[in-house]
Amino acid sequence: MRRPLLLLLFLGSIVSLLASGRLTVRLIVDGAISFAFVPACCLAGLAVVWRLGPRATIPFGRVADAFFAGLTPWLVWMVAAGGVFGLVPPRAFSPWFFPVLVCGALPLVWSLRTDWLFFQGILGRSPRQALRDLVVHRAIAWTGGVAYFLGIAIWYDVLPGLAMTLGLR
Repeated sequence: MRRPLLLLLFLGSIVSLLASGRLTVRLIVDGAISFAFVPACCLAGLAVVWRLGPRATIPFGRVADAFFAGLTPWLVWMVAAGGVFGLVPPRAFSPWFFPVLVCGALPLVWSLRTDWLFFQGILGRSPRQALRDLVVHRAIAWTGGVAYFLGIAIWYDVLPGLAMTLGLR
């Protein structure tokens, strides 16, 4: 399970660059801990998909490492985005934010194809089963990630406002 740890290193490094414009051990570790939900949600989705059909004889840890190797497009994008935001002062982010975000579409599309091929090649699924696995994995991993990431904001900001709107408070 080395590649999920590599993802955490990248995430921590991006947090450090965004927060301070440089790499510091304290911020890298803090960012890695703060964003540990990303590989956790990805692993949860992969575990469900792995159990959906006939499993290859490869142990889950090796399957996970192979799956996380497919995140290379995202890692390249993170390095590029981190480089931009590490070099651009925070007050000058505005013109850079949207183009960097739009460029995230490339690794998104690339990773969809990579994962679809992974489910066929490594897990031995048919193209149709691989598509199902892709949808199930994305639904679990991305829904879990977004729910975790936005959960605190939703709990403390959205729900009280909704309660007031509905007259429950």
